[in-house]
Amino acid sequence: MGLLKKIVRIRTGGQSGVDRAAMDFAREHEIPLCGWCPKNGWAEDYPDAPGLLADYPELTETPSEDTEQRTKWNMRDSDAILTIIPEGSKSSPGTETGLAEGEALGKPMYTAVGTDDILDIVKWVKSLPDGTELCIGGPRASECPEAYDVAKAILEALFEHIGSNDKKHYVYILKCADNTFYTGYTTDPERRAKVHNSGKGAKYTRSRRPVELIYTEEFDDKREAQRREYAIKQLTRAEKEKLIRC
Repeated sequence: MGLLKKIVRIRTGGQSGVDRAAMDFAREHEIPLCGWCPKNGWAEDYPDAPGLLADYPELTETPSEDTEQRTKWNMRDSDAILTIIPEGSKSSPGTETGLAEGEALGKPMYTAVGTDDILDIVKWVKSLPDGTELCIGGPRASECPEAYDVAKAILEALFEHIGSNDKKHYVYILKCADNTFYTGYTTDPERRAKVHNSGKGAKYTRSRRPVELIYTEEFDDKREAQRREYAIKQLTRAEKEKLIRC
């Protein structure tokens, strides 16, 4: 059983902190992403329209600028709710609203503090039906500066525990429209290239479309692939060109 079969979509409100970690995690692992955000795409680090929607067009704005509507609608439209509240977080009205709404709706819920909870999270996720749309939320960055890093670590650990063991892992290089190179990691290079060309890939490629997939390396181990990705990113332009030609 792989995580991508169990969780078919990640829903989030796009706020800084936990929400943002969930969105970046979804993109990196090519899990479909959706969610309601306030009108004009507002988040505390995206105060001006189009706000979040400029970089995260997968989200849909609500009719209201009120963040409470965003939170309640995401709870309503999800199948299950994972809330991450790192130890030491300040009071988070939005998180409290989400927890109360999820409970009122009778949604399957789990609240985590950190990576020490991962085995319990894994057990909870495995109890969910295949095809679950999971809403992930928690404090924003101003309420907990560590929220993004803690949430990302939890989600990566979850992926490792419920990841598909038979998947191949790839490092790929794209040639952008401005003749620059972009290096990334994926489990499906062709699909990932299409995502970049749709404007929903990395921020770097969004303004440099169309992109062309020109190089891949295949690995059995994700960590090995990601180490190779990092190594290639450190190469000079000339060194990358030599690699591509080989």
